[in-house]
Amino acid sequence: MGATLKTLTHVNYPLVAHLNLEPEQEQFVDPLVLTFSELLNSPHPEFEHPFAIAIGDETVGFFVLREATASPEWAPADAITLHSFRVGTVYQGHGYGKAAIGLAADWISTNRPGIKRLMLSVNVRNITALRVYIKSGFRDTGATYLGPIGAQNILEYKIGSA
Repeated sequence: MGATLKTLTHVNYPLVAHLNLEPEQEQFVDPLVLTFSELLNSPHPEFEHPFAIAIGDETVGFFVLREATASPEWAPADAITLHSFRVGTVYQGHGYGKAAIGLAADWISTNRPGIKRLMLSVNVRNITALRVYIKSGFRDTGATYLGPIGAQNILEYKIGSA
C-alpha cells in the first residue's frame, strides 16, 4: 500500500503525537507540540500547510509546507519550503520519506502550478537527513544559512523534474 498525504490543521496534534525520533534526530527538529503551537498562533495560516504522511489509516510521518510570507528569510519568493519533516522511528527505512517528498511535489504542482521548486534547510551535522534528502531528489544549492542550532545547507527539489 502506498503513502498518501492527509491535510491537517493546527488542532490535529493527536494524530501525529506518536511520531517519536531517536535523540540524535530529535535535536534537529522542533518538538511537534511546538510546531502545532506555532501553527495555532501563526500570523499567516493561509500560507502554512501541515500534512500527515499515511499508509492506509496509519500515520507514519508529518511535515509542513510554507509559502509566501510564511517562508523563512533564506527562501526565494518562487519556492515553497519544507519544515518539521519527520518519519517516526518505527516507520523509517520503508521509503515513506521519499514517497512523501514526491507527494509534496505533486501537491505543489496541483495547487501552486507556478511554483517550480521545493526547498529546505538541513543542519550540516545532520548527515542522516542530508543523505535521505539527496536520495529523495534534492540537490545541495551550495548556499548556507545560520540557523538556531548552527549552519544549515540549503537544498532544492525541482518540481516537475523528478
